[in-house]
Amino acid sequence: MHTRYNQPNSYQRQVHLIMHKDGKNLQREHYWHLFVNSDSEENRAESFSSLYRLFVNELMAYGRGLGFETVICEDGVHDVFCTLYSHRKRLKDVTDITAYLFKSFRNTLLNAYKQNAHISDVETVQIHFSTEVNVTDTLISEEQRQDVAETVAKLLEVLTDRQREAIYLRYMHGMDYHDIAILMNMHPDSVRKIVYRAMTTLREKGKQLHNPLLSALITYWLATS
Repeated sequence: MHTRYNQPNSYQRQVHLIMHKDGKNLQREHYWHLFVNSDSEENRAESFSSLYRLFVNELMAYGRGLGFETVICEDGVHDVFCTLYSHRKRLKDVTDITAYLFKSFRNTLLNAYKQNAHISDVETVQIHFSTEVNVTDTLISEEQRQDVAETVAKLLEVLTDRQREAIYLRYMHGMDYHDIAILMNMHPDSVRKIVYRAMTTLREKGKQLHNPLLSALITYWLATS
């Protein structure tokens, strides 16, 4: 007798995605609180290592998305975490470690570019943003995850650079509009408009593909807008 495998419905997938994201954020908050408040050198070292492990791959992907070579991104991550450790006592008021690290990392990369290119105003730098899509939903097979990731990557190519970056930060890192606005030097209302227009485009393009897993992902993104 064979047991029939039932595909998870869109609600199950959405709940799983929320639990995965929230669990990761709780880990980050836990280690950040431990790092800035613990009197134990051992606890600080362990929490610092845990923060590095939780963020390094995402920061590297973000840096490559901004167009920087891997070695430059590695140097940037190193500089950001060295500063984080040495300035620990000054950072106790930081409540959102994700937004703080992404902003610090972005500024580090752009400042390095500005110096190498002899540009006085970093805001004049035109950034082409490309997205590395990673579907982490374990309720579907590896083949399905790869298919959805490749399809989403192709869909994102129709967006503008700013739309891609805002979508990446909002839905792949769970940042709120305020933090994205700070990161991208924009007003929160402008970020909302960019995300709304991007999601409208993705929804219309996605409908043409008749992919139920992709539709579930876009539905989840829209529900959390």
